[in-house]
Amino acid sequence: MDDRQKWMEAAAGIEQDIEYLRVALAVYRKNAENGVPWPSPDDLYCIQTMTYGSHMQTSDMVRARR
Repeated sequence: MDDRQKWMEAAAGIEQDIEYLRVALAVYRKNAENGVPWPSPDDLYCIQTMTYGSHMQTSDMVRARR
């Protein structure tokens, strides 16, 4: 892999991070508006985008295993 490919791959990764953060922000705001309780420390809060660039998102809480 040459330097150009490495830069392009890194840029694509940053784009994916930005998209995830946009979706997470929408979910957090939606939860605040709807009075969703804050998860306990034993819960893992998961946010998933359905497709790249989609405005659809899902969130779920799962109990952490110890």
